[in-house]
Amino acid sequence: MAGPADVVERSMSINAKFLPRLQAAVEQNALLRIGWTGSGEEVPKSGEVGLCPAMPDGARIRALGKLGSWTSSFGLGGTFDLEGDAGAFFGAYNQGGELSATGYVGRCAGFMMQGGKLSAKDGADDDLGMFMSDGLIFVQGTVGQRIGNGMTGGTIVVQGDVGDGAGCAMKGGKIIIEGRCPTPPQGTQLRPLTATELKQINKDLENFDASLGTDAFCLESNGSVEYHIDNSTVSSGDLSSIAITPMEEPPLIENHEVDTAALIFGAEEESPPVLLPLPMLPFIPNGELLVSKEKSSSGRLSHLQTQPFMVEEHPRPIDVLLLNIRSLCDLPQHDRGVAGTCIDFDSLPALNDEELDGLLVILRTLLGLELPILACQGIARIQALHKRSVYHNLQVAVSRIEDGTGMPEAATLPIVGRSVKTNLESTSTTAALEFGFTCDAHDIIVARCAGAQFVVTQPPVLETEDMEFWLQGLTLDMKRILRQLGVESIDQVQRAHLRALDYDTAAISGLRMVGYERPLPHWFAK
Repeated sequence: MAGPADVVERSMSINAKFLPRLQAAVEQNALLRIGWTGSGEEVPKSGEVGLCPAMPDGARIRALGKLGSWTSSFGLGGTFDLEGDAGAFFGAYNQGGELSATGYVGRCAGFMMQGGKLSAKDGADDDLGMFMSDGLIFVQGTVGQRIGNGMTGGTIVVQGDVGDGAGCAMKGGKIIIEGRCPTPPQGTQLRPLTATELKQINKDLENFDASLGTDAFCLESNGSVEYHIDNSTVSSGDLSSIAITPMEEPPLIENHEVDTAALIFGAEEESPPVLLPLPMLPFIPNGELLVSKEKSSSGRLSHLQTQPFMVEEHPRPIDVLLLNIRSLCDLPQHDRGVAGTCIDFDSLPALNDEELDGLLVILRTLLGLELPILACQGIARIQALHKRSVYHNLQVAVSRIEDGTGMPEAATLPIVGRSVKTNLESTSTTAALEFGFTCDAHDIIVARCAGAQFVVTQPPVLETEDMEFWLQGLTLDMKRILRQLGVESIDQVQRAHLRALDYDTAAISGLRMVGYERPLPHWFAK
Protein backbone atom coordinates (compact mmCIF):
# COMPACT_ATOMS: atom_id res chain seq x y z
CA MET A 1 0.00 0.00 0.00
CA ALA A 2 1.32 3.40 -0.97
CA GLY A 3 2.31 5.72 1.89
CA PRO A 4 1.85 9.50 2.10
CA ALA A 5 5.27 10.18 0.59
CA ASP A 6 4.41 8.04 -2.44
CA VAL A 7 1.10 9.87 -2.90
CA VAL A 8 2.85 13.24 -2.76
CA GLU A 9 5.50 12.10 -5.22
CA ARG A 10 2.86 10.81 -7.67
CA SER A 11 0.90 14.05 -7.32
CA MET A 12 3.94 16.21 -8.00
CA SER A 13 4.79 14.06 -11.01
CA ILE A 14 1.31 14.45 -12.51
CA ASN A 15 1.36 18.22 -12.02
CA ALA A 16 4.87 18.47 -13.48
CA LYS A 17 3.70 16.52 -16.53
CA PHE A 18 0.38 18.20 -17.19
CA LEU A 19 0.68 21.81 -16.19
CA PRO A 20 3.38 22.75 -18.74
CA ARG A 21 1.12 21.27 -21.45
CA LEU A 22 -1.90 23.34 -20.47
CA GLN A 23 -1.06 26.48 -22.43
CA ALA A 24 -0.44 24.56 -25.65
CA ALA A 25 -3.63 22.59 -25.05
CA VAL A 26 -5.57 25.82 -24.55
CA GLU A 27 -4.28 27.21 -27.86
CA GLN A 28 -5.28 23.99 -29.62
CA ASN A 29 -8.57 23.61 -27.71
CA ALA A 30 -7.33 20.16 -26.73
CA LEU A 31 -8.62 17.99 -23.90
CA LEU A 32 -6.06 16.66 -21.41
CA ARG A 33 -6.88 13.40 -19.65
CA ILE A 34 -5.71 12.05 -16.29
CA GLY A 35 -6.43 8.40 -15.53
CA TRP A 36 -6.14 6.99 -19.04
CA THR A 37 -3.19 5.71 -21.01
CA GLY A 38 -2.27 7.17 -24.37
CA SER A 39 -4.20 4.33 -26.00
CA GLY A 40 -7.32 5.06 -23.95
CA GLU A 41 -6.98 2.28 -21.37
CA GLU A 42 -8.40 3.21 -17.96
CA VAL A 43 -5.87 3.59 -15.12
CA PRO A 44 -7.89 5.35 -12.41
CA LYS A 45 -6.01 7.56 -10.00
CA SER A 46 -6.19 6.83 -6.28
CA GLY A 47 -5.67 9.47 -3.62
CA GLU A 48 -3.47 11.93 -5.49
CA VAL A 49 -3.61 15.39 -3.87
CA GLY A 50 -3.35 18.97 -5.10
CA LEU A 51 -3.83 18.07 -8.76
CA CYS A 52 -4.25 20.72 -11.45
CA PRO A 53 -4.10 23.93 -9.42
CA ALA A 54 -4.61 27.38 -10.93
CA MET A 55 -6.17 26.18 -14.20
CA PRO A 56 -6.05 28.97 -16.81
CA ASP A 57 -9.01 30.16 -18.80
CA GLY A 58 -9.73 27.82 -21.70
CA ALA A 59 -8.12 24.73 -20.14
CA ARG A 60 -9.99 21.43 -20.45
CA ILE A 61 -9.14 18.52 -18.16
CA ARG A 62 -10.89 15.21 -17.62
CA ALA A 63 -9.87 12.94 -14.75
CA LEU A 64 -10.75 9.41 -13.65
CA GLY A 65 -10.51 7.95 -10.17
CA LYS A 66 -10.85 8.84 -6.51
CA LEU A 67 -8.76 11.95 -5.98
CA GLY A 68 -7.54 13.47 -2.73
CA SER A 69 -7.73 16.93 -1.22
CA TRP A 70 -7.32 20.31 -2.92
CA THR A 71 -8.15 18.94 -6.36
CA SER A 72 -8.49 21.64 -9.03
CA SER A 73 -8.27 24.50 -6.55
CA PHE A 74 -7.28 28.14 -7.22
CA GLY A 75 -8.75 27.83 -10.72
CA LEU A 76 -8.80 30.94 -12.92
CA GLY A 77 -11.00 29.39 -15.61
CA GLY A 78 -11.36 26.33 -17.79
CA THR A 79 -13.20 23.08 -17.05
CA PHE A 80 -12.30 20.13 -14.85
CA ASP A 81 -14.52 17.06 -15.08
CA LEU A 82 -13.89 14.25 -12.61
CA GLU A 83 -15.37 10.80 -13.07
CA GLY A 84 -15.25 9.76 -9.44
CA ASP A 85 -14.93 11.23 -5.96
CA ALA A 86 -12.84 14.12 -4.69
CA GLY A 87 -11.41 14.78 -1.24
CA ALA A 88 -11.60 17.89 0.92
CA PHE A 89 -11.26 21.41 -0.49
CA PHE A 90 -12.33 20.41 -4.00
CA GLY A 91 -12.40 23.63 -6.04
CA ALA A 92 -11.22 25.77 -3.11
CA TYR A 93 -10.50 29.39 -4.03
CA ASN A 94 -12.05 28.84 -7.45
CA GLN A 95 -12.33 32.13 -9.35
CA GLY A 96 -13.79 31.16 -12.69
CA GLY A 97 -13.42 27.47 -13.44
CA GLU A 98 -16.26 25.04 -14.05
CA LEU A 99 -15.67 21.92 -11.97
CA SER A 100 -17.72 18.75 -11.72
CA ALA A 101 -17.53 15.38 -10.00
CA THR A 102 -19.76 12.42 -10.76
CA GLY A 103 -19.27 11.14 -7.20
CA TYR A 104 -18.94 12.47 -3.68
CA VAL A 105 -16.86 15.50 -2.63
CA GLY A 106 -15.20 15.95 0.74
CA ARG A 107 -15.50 18.69 3.33
CA CYS A 108 -15.03 22.34 2.47
CA ALA A 109 -15.72 21.86 -1.24
CA GLY A 110 -15.88 25.32 -2.82
CA PHE A 111 -14.04 26.83 0.18
CA MET A 112 -13.51 30.59 -0.33
CA MET A 113 -14.96 30.25 -3.83
CA GLN A 114 -15.03 33.58 -5.67
CA GLY A 115 -16.66 32.66 -8.96
CA GLY A 116 -17.28 29.93 -11.50
CA LYS A 117 -19.30 26.76 -11.00
CA LEU A 118 -18.89 23.55 -8.99
CA SER A 119 -21.11 20.46 -9.04
CA ALA A 120 -21.24 16.99 -7.48
CA LYS A 121 -23.72 14.24 -8.27
CA ASP A 122 -23.43 12.07 -5.16
CA GLY A 123 -23.44 14.39 -2.17
CA ALA A 124 -20.93 16.40 -0.21
CA ASP A 125 -19.38 16.47 3.26
CA ASP A 126 -19.51 19.24 5.87
CA ASP A 127 -18.95 22.97 5.27
CA LEU A 128 -19.86 23.00 1.59
CA GLY A 129 -19.27 26.51 0.18
CA MET A 130 -17.62 27.76 3.38
CA PHE A 131 -16.80 31.48 3.08
CA MET A 132 -17.71 31.60 -0.62
CA SER A 133 -18.34 35.07 -2.01
CA ASP A 134 -19.57 34.37 -5.55
CA GLY A 135 -20.31 31.61 -8.05
CA LEU A 136 -22.68 28.64 -8.18
CA ILE A 137 -22.45 25.31 -6.35
CA PHE A 138 -24.88 22.51 -7.26
CA VAL A 139 -24.99 19.20 -5.38
CA GLN A 140 -27.32 16.27 -5.88
CA GLY A 141 -27.57 14.01 -2.85
CA THR A 142 -27.09 14.43 0.86
CA VAL A 143 -24.91 17.26 2.18
CA GLY A 144 -23.30 17.39 5.64
CA GLN A 145 -23.37 20.04 8.35
CA ARG A 146 -22.92 23.81 8.12
CA ILE A 147 -23.60 24.22 4.42
CA GLY A 148 -22.76 27.80 3.41
CA ASN A 149 -20.82 28.41 6.62
CA GLY A 150 -19.93 32.12 6.69
CA MET A 151 -20.72 32.67 2.99
CA THR A 152 -21.01 36.28 1.82
CA GLY A 153 -22.32 35.82 -1.72
CA GLY A 154 -23.03 33.36 -4.49
CA THR A 155 -25.59 30.57 -4.67
CA ILE A 156 -25.62 27.01 -3.35
CA VAL A 157 -28.26 24.62 -4.68
CA VAL A 158 -28.85 21.20 -3.11
CA GLN A 159 -31.20 18.52 -4.43
CA GLY A 160 -31.24 16.45 -1.30
CA ASP A 161 -31.14 16.67 2.47
CA VAL A 162 -28.73 18.88 4.44
CA GLY A 163 -27.33 18.52 7.96
CA ASP A 164 -27.46 20.76 11.00
CA GLY A 165 -26.31 24.38 11.02
CA ALA A 166 -27.29 25.17 7.43
CA GLY A 167 -26.43 28.79 6.66
CA CYS A 168 -24.62 29.38 9.96
CA ALA A 169 -22.93 32.80 10.11
CA MET A 170 -23.87 33.54 6.50
CA LYS A 171 -23.86 37.23 5.64
CA GLY A 172 -25.00 37.11 2.03
CA GLY A 173 -25.83 34.84 -0.87
CA LYS A 174 -28.55 32.19 -1.08
CA ILE A 175 -28.85 28.51 -0.23
CA ILE A 176 -31.57 26.73 -2.22
CA ILE A 177 -32.66 23.34 -0.91
CA GLU A 178 -35.02 20.74 -2.34
CA GLY A 179 -35.05 18.29 0.52
CA ARG A 180 -35.07 18.21 4.29
CA CYS A 181 -33.36 20.86 6.37
CA PRO A 182 -33.17 21.14 10.18
CA THR A 183 -34.24 24.39 11.80
CA PRO A 184 -31.72 27.01 10.67
CA PRO A 185 -29.54 28.75 13.27
CA GLN A 186 -30.06 32.26 14.59
CA GLY A 187 -29.41 34.89 11.95
CA THR A 188 -30.61 32.69 9.07
CA GLN A 189 -34.17 32.64 7.77
CA LEU A 190 -36.05 30.09 5.70
CA ARG A 191 -38.57 31.23 3.09
CA PRO A 192 -40.26 29.89 -0.04
CA LEU A 193 -38.88 30.70 -3.45
CA THR A 194 -40.69 33.18 -5.62
CA ALA A 195 -41.77 32.10 -9.07
CA THR A 196 -39.17 34.41 -10.59
CA GLU A 197 -36.39 32.96 -8.42
CA LEU A 198 -37.40 29.38 -9.26
CA LYS A 199 -37.39 30.18 -12.96
CA GLN A 200 -33.93 31.73 -12.77
CA ILE A 201 -32.51 28.87 -10.72
CA ASN A 202 -33.83 26.27 -13.16
CA LYS A 203 -32.30 28.24 -16.01
CA ASP A 204 -28.94 28.12 -14.21
CA LEU A 205 -29.32 24.36 -13.77
CA GLU A 206 -30.00 23.60 -17.43
CA ASN A 207 -26.33 22.79 -18.03
CA PHE A 208 -26.55 20.19 -15.26
CA ASP A 209 -29.64 18.54 -16.78
CA ALA A 210 -31.52 19.24 -13.56
CA SER A 211 -34.43 21.31 -12.32
CA LEU A 212 -36.11 22.08 -9.00
CA GLY A 213 -39.74 21.68 -8.08
CA THR A 214 -42.02 24.18 -6.39
CA ASP A 215 -41.31 22.68 -2.95
CA ALA A 216 -37.75 24.04 -2.97
CA PHE A 217 -37.01 26.81 -0.47
CA CYS A 218 -34.38 29.41 0.25
CA LEU A 219 -32.06 30.09 3.20
CA GLU A 220 -30.59 33.54 3.55
CA SER A 221 -29.25 35.88 6.21
CA ASN A 222 -31.84 38.01 7.99
CA GLY A 223 -29.20 40.44 9.23
CA SER A 224 -30.24 40.02 12.85
CA VAL A 225 -26.88 38.76 14.08
CA GLU A 226 -23.76 40.87 13.91
CA TYR A 227 -20.67 38.72 13.72
CA HIS A 228 -17.61 40.17 15.39
CA ILE A 229 -14.13 38.73 15.45
CA ASP A 230 -12.08 39.79 18.43
CA ASN A 231 -8.51 40.29 17.29
CA SER A 232 -7.30 41.66 20.59
CA THR A 233 -4.50 39.89 22.39
CA VAL A 234 -4.73 38.54 25.90
CA SER A 235 -1.11 38.98 26.93
CA SER A 236 1.22 41.79 26.03
CA GLY A 237 4.68 42.75 27.17
CA ASP A 238 8.27 42.15 26.30
CA LEU A 239 11.36 40.31 27.50
CA SER A 240 12.88 43.16 29.52
CA SER A 241 12.68 41.10 32.74
CA ILE A 242 15.38 38.81 31.32
CA ALA A 243 19.03 39.84 31.35
CA ILE A 244 21.69 38.78 28.85
CA THR A 245 24.90 38.14 30.76
CA PRO A 246 28.38 37.14 29.58
CA MET A 247 30.04 33.90 30.58
CA GLU A 248 33.80 33.34 30.60
CA GLU A 249 34.64 34.93 27.25
CA PRO A 250 36.23 38.39 27.46
CA PRO A 251 34.41 41.21 25.67
CA LEU A 252 35.42 42.02 22.14
CA ILE A 253 37.02 45.34 21.35
CA GLU A 254 34.90 48.07 19.83
CA ASN A 255 34.27 47.66 16.08
CA HIS A 256 35.28 44.00 16.18
CA GLU A 257 33.20 42.47 13.40
CA VAL A 258 30.43 40.17 14.55
CA ASP A 259 27.94 38.11 12.56
CA THR A 260 24.23 38.80 13.15
CA ALA A 261 22.85 36.81 10.21
CA ALA A 262 20.50 33.85 10.21
CA LEU A 263 19.65 31.46 7.39
CA ILE A 264 16.41 29.86 6.25
CA PHE A 265 17.42 26.80 4.27
CA GLY A 266 15.51 25.69 1.20
CA ALA A 267 13.58 22.47 0.73
CA GLU A 268 16.31 21.01 -1.47
CA GLU A 269 19.90 20.50 -0.30
CA GLU A 270 21.27 22.43 -3.27
CA SER A 271 18.78 25.28 -2.84
CA PRO A 272 20.35 28.61 -1.85
CA PRO A 273 19.22 29.67 1.63
CA VAL A 274 17.32 32.85 2.43
CA LEU A 275 19.74 35.22 4.14
CA LEU A 276 18.41 37.27 7.06
CA PRO A 277 21.03 39.98 7.83
CA LEU A 278 19.26 40.30 11.18
CA PRO A 279 17.69 37.16 12.71
CA MET A 280 14.13 38.35 12.19
CA LEU A 281 11.34 38.69 9.66
CA PRO A 282 9.57 42.02 10.18
CA PHE A 283 5.91 41.70 9.25
CA ILE A 284 3.94 44.29 7.30
CA PRO A 285 0.72 43.60 5.34
CA ASN A 286 1.71 45.24 2.05
CA GLY A 287 5.17 44.84 0.53
CA GLU A 288 4.73 47.89 -1.72
CA LEU A 289 6.00 49.98 1.20
CA LEU A 290 9.39 48.32 0.83
CA VAL A 291 10.07 49.14 -2.79
CA SER A 292 12.84 51.71 -3.04
CA LYS A 293 15.66 52.28 -5.51
CA GLU A 294 17.56 54.64 -3.26
CA LYS A 295 20.97 53.72 -1.92
CA SER A 296 22.63 54.85 1.24
CA SER A 297 25.18 57.65 1.26
CA SER A 298 27.96 55.05 1.38
CA GLY A 299 26.79 53.63 -1.93
CA ARG A 300 25.82 50.30 -0.38
CA LEU A 301 22.36 48.86 -0.50
CA SER A 302 20.25 49.98 2.40
CA HIS A 303 19.20 47.73 5.28
CA LEU A 304 15.65 47.87 3.95
CA GLN A 305 16.68 46.52 0.57
CA THR A 306 18.61 43.57 1.94
CA GLN A 307 16.43 42.55 4.90
CA PRO A 308 13.63 40.10 3.96
CA PHE A 309 10.18 40.87 5.34
CA MET A 310 7.07 38.77 5.80
CA VAL A 311 4.15 40.24 3.84
CA GLU A 312 0.60 39.29 2.84
CA GLU A 313 0.64 40.95 -0.57
CA HIS A 314 3.06 42.50 -3.08
CA PRO A 315 6.17 40.65 -1.89
CA ARG A 316 9.61 41.44 -3.22
CA PRO A 317 11.74 38.52 -4.51
CA ILE A 318 13.57 38.45 -1.16
CA ASP A 319 10.41 38.41 0.99
CA VAL A 320 8.46 35.57 2.61
CA LEU A 321 4.78 35.47 1.63
CA LEU A 322 2.36 34.91 4.51
CA LEU A 323 -0.42 32.61 3.34
CA ASN A 324 -3.54 33.08 5.42
CA ILE A 325 -7.18 32.66 4.51
CA ARG A 326 -7.19 36.03 2.67
CA SER A 327 -3.81 36.09 0.96
CA LEU A 328 -4.27 32.59 -0.45
CA CYS A 329 -6.78 34.14 -2.86
CA ASP A 330 -3.88 35.69 -4.77
CA LEU A 331 -1.61 32.63 -4.75
CA PRO A 332 -1.69 31.99 -8.54
CA GLN A 333 -0.39 35.45 -9.38
CA HIS A 334 2.90 35.17 -7.48
CA ASP A 335 4.45 32.67 -9.91
CA ARG A 336 7.69 31.96 -8.08
CA GLY A 337 8.34 35.63 -7.28
CA VAL A 338 9.04 35.11 -3.57
CA ALA A 339 11.85 33.79 -1.39
CA GLY A 340 9.57 31.55 0.67
CA THR A 341 6.08 31.10 2.07
CA CYS A 342 4.58 30.78 5.54
CA ILE A 343 1.27 28.97 6.10
CA ASP A 344 -0.79 30.48 8.90
CA PHE A 345 -2.46 27.40 10.36
CA ASP A 346 -4.50 29.49 12.81
CA SER A 347 -6.35 31.32 10.01
CA LEU A 348 -7.40 28.18 8.10
CA PRO A 349 -9.78 25.35 8.96
CA ALA A 350 -7.89 22.61 10.77
CA LEU A 351 -6.04 20.51 8.19
CA ASN A 352 -5.29 16.82 8.66
CA ASP A 353 -2.07 15.38 7.27
CA GLU A 354 -3.55 14.45 3.91
CA GLU A 355 -5.09 17.90 3.47
CA LEU A 356 -1.84 19.61 4.40
CA ASP A 357 -0.01 17.43 1.88
CA GLY A 358 -2.46 18.62 -0.77
CA LEU A 359 -1.79 22.27 -0.01
CA LEU A 360 1.97 21.67 0.04
CA VAL A 361 1.83 19.97 -3.37
CA ILE A 362 0.12 23.09 -4.73
CA LEU A 363 2.67 25.45 -3.19
CA ARG A 364 5.61 23.46 -4.52
CA THR A 365 3.95 23.13 -7.92
CA LEU A 366 3.22 26.85 -8.30
CA LEU A 367 6.14 28.40 -6.44
CA GLY A 368 8.96 25.89 -6.90
CA LEU A 369 10.32 22.77 -5.24
CA GLU A 370 13.28 24.57 -3.75
CA LEU A 371 11.47 27.32 -1.83
CA PRO A 372 11.42 27.07 1.95
CA ILE A 373 7.97 26.61 3.46
CA LEU A 374 7.28 27.86 6.97
CA ALA A 375 4.28 27.12 9.17
CA CYS A 376 2.89 29.36 11.91
CA GLN A 377 0.62 28.44 14.83
CA GLY A 378 -0.10 29.50 18.41
CA ILE A 379 2.45 28.68 21.10
CA ALA A 380 -0.04 26.42 22.92
CA ARG A 381 0.28 23.91 20.05
CA ILE A 382 4.06 24.09 19.70
CA GLN A 383 4.62 20.34 20.19
CA ALA A 384 2.14 19.42 17.46
CA LEU A 385 3.49 22.15 15.18
CA HIS A 386 7.08 20.96 15.53
CA LYS A 387 6.13 17.32 14.95
CA ARG A 388 4.02 18.16 11.87
CA SER A 389 6.71 20.39 10.45
CA VAL A 390 9.27 17.59 10.64
CA TYR A 391 6.82 15.03 9.24
CA HIS A 392 5.94 17.22 6.24
CA ASN A 393 9.51 18.45 5.68
CA LEU A 394 8.73 22.09 6.45
CA GLN A 395 11.78 24.25 6.93
CA VAL A 396 10.67 26.45 9.85
CA ALA A 397 8.00 26.13 12.54
CA VAL A 398 6.96 29.58 13.80
CA SER A 399 5.17 29.71 17.16
CA ARG A 400 2.92 32.71 17.68
CA ILE A 401 3.13 34.01 21.25
CA GLU A 402 -0.03 36.12 21.12
CA ASP A 403 -2.40 33.25 20.47
CA GLY A 404 -5.19 34.24 22.87
CA THR A 405 -4.07 31.96 25.71
CA GLY A 406 -2.55 34.82 27.71
CA MET A 407 0.77 33.03 28.17
CA PRO A 408 3.48 35.45 29.37
CA GLU A 409 6.40 35.84 27.02
CA ALA A 410 8.97 34.63 29.55
CA ALA A 411 6.95 31.46 30.14
CA THR A 412 7.35 30.46 26.51
CA LEU A 413 11.13 30.11 26.76
CA PRO A 414 11.25 26.70 28.48
CA ILE A 415 8.38 25.51 26.29
CA VAL A 416 10.33 26.38 23.16
CA GLY A 417 13.55 24.90 24.47
CA ARG A 418 12.00 21.58 25.47
CA SER A 419 10.13 21.17 22.20
CA VAL A 420 13.19 22.05 20.10
CA LYS A 421 15.27 19.49 22.00
CA THR A 422 12.58 16.80 21.81
CA ASN A 423 11.28 17.29 18.29
CA LEU A 424 13.71 19.29 16.17
CA GLU A 425 17.19 18.11 17.13
CA SER A 426 18.88 16.15 14.34
CA THR A 427 16.28 17.39 11.83
CA SER A 428 16.44 20.03 9.12
CA THR A 429 13.49 21.94 10.65
CA THR A 430 14.23 24.98 12.79
CA ALA A 431 12.08 26.94 15.25
CA ALA A 432 11.11 30.61 15.25
CA LEU A 433 8.92 32.86 17.40
CA GLU A 434 6.36 35.49 16.45
CA PHE A 435 5.86 38.24 19.02
CA GLY A 436 2.94 40.60 19.42
CA PHE A 437 5.19 43.55 20.23
CA THR A 438 7.99 45.33 18.39
CA CYS A 439 11.20 43.53 19.29
CA ASP A 440 14.46 45.30 20.04
CA ALA A 441 17.93 43.78 19.79
CA HIS A 442 17.73 42.49 23.36
CA ASP A 443 14.46 40.63 22.70
CA ILE A 444 15.80 39.02 19.51
CA ILE A 445 18.92 37.73 21.25
CA VAL A 446 16.87 36.37 24.17
CA ALA A 447 14.68 34.46 21.70
CA ARG A 448 17.77 33.14 19.94
CA CYS A 449 19.19 31.95 23.27
CA ALA A 450 15.92 30.13 23.91
CA GLY A 451 16.25 28.10 20.70
CA ALA A 452 14.53 30.25 18.07
CA GLN A 453 16.43 30.70 14.81
CA PHE A 454 14.78 34.09 14.27
CA VAL A 455 11.74 36.13 15.33
CA VAL A 456 8.77 37.61 13.51
CA THR A 457 7.88 41.08 14.73
CA GLN A 458 6.17 44.27 13.59
CA PRO A 459 8.14 47.43 12.83
CA PRO A 460 7.35 50.37 15.11
CA VAL A 461 6.58 52.52 12.07
CA LEU A 462 5.63 51.96 8.44
CA GLU A 463 7.39 54.89 6.80
CA THR A 464 10.24 53.73 4.58
CA GLU A 465 12.91 56.03 6.01
CA ASP A 466 11.85 55.29 9.59
CA MET A 467 12.02 51.53 9.00
CA GLU A 468 15.51 52.01 7.55
CA PHE A 469 16.64 53.82 10.73
CA TRP A 470 14.99 51.12 12.84
CA LEU A 471 16.90 48.35 11.07
CA GLN A 472 20.13 50.31 11.28
CA GLY A 473 19.67 50.82 15.01
CA LEU A 474 18.87 47.15 15.57
CA THR A 475 22.06 46.17 13.74
CA LEU A 476 24.23 48.44 15.88
CA ASP A 477 22.55 47.38 19.14
CA MET A 478 22.79 43.69 18.35
CA LYS A 479 26.47 43.92 17.48
CA ARG A 480 27.12 45.87 20.69
CA ILE A 481 25.45 43.17 22.83
CA LEU A 482 27.32 40.37 21.07
CA ARG A 483 30.64 42.15 21.64
CA GLN A 484 29.80 42.52 25.33
CA LEU A 485 29.14 38.78 25.47
CA GLY A 486 32.49 38.11 23.82
CA VAL A 487 31.02 36.14 20.90
CA GLU A 488 31.67 36.71 17.23
CA SER A 489 28.38 35.30 15.94
CA ILE A 490 24.72 35.17 16.93
CA ASP A 491 25.08 31.39 16.52
CA GLN A 492 27.22 31.29 19.69
CA VAL A 493 24.60 32.60 22.11
CA GLN A 494 22.88 30.04 24.34
CA ARG A 495 20.43 29.71 27.19
CA ALA A 496 23.27 29.95 29.71
CA HIS A 497 23.61 33.65 28.80
CA LEU A 498 20.15 34.40 30.24
CA ARG A 499 19.23 35.43 33.78
CA ALA A 500 15.87 36.34 35.30
CA LEU A 501 15.74 39.78 36.92
CA ASP A 502 12.85 39.05 39.27
CA TYR A 503 11.31 36.15 41.12
CA ASP A 504 8.19 35.86 38.92
CA THR A 505 10.24 35.67 35.74
CA ALA A 506 12.51 33.05 37.28
CA ALA A 507 9.49 31.05 38.44
CA ILE A 508 7.82 30.85 35.01
CA SER A 509 10.90 30.69 32.79
CA GLY A 510 13.15 28.27 34.68
CA LEU A 511 16.05 30.70 34.23
CA ARG A 512 18.61 31.27 36.92
CA MET A 513 17.80 34.33 38.94
CA VAL A 514 20.41 37.05 39.21
CA GLY A 515 22.19 36.58 42.54
CA TYR A 516 21.11 32.95 42.95
CA GLU A 517 22.92 31.47 39.93
CA ARG A 518 20.68 28.42 39.94
CA PRO A 519 17.09 27.66 38.97
CA LEU A 520 14.46 27.97 41.68
CA PRO A 521 13.88 24.74 43.66
CA HIS A 522 10.56 23.81 42.05
CA TRP A 523 12.30 23.38 38.67
CA PHE A 524 14.07 20.34 40.09
CA ALA A 525 10.81 18.64 41.10
CA LYS A 526 9.77 15.53 39.25
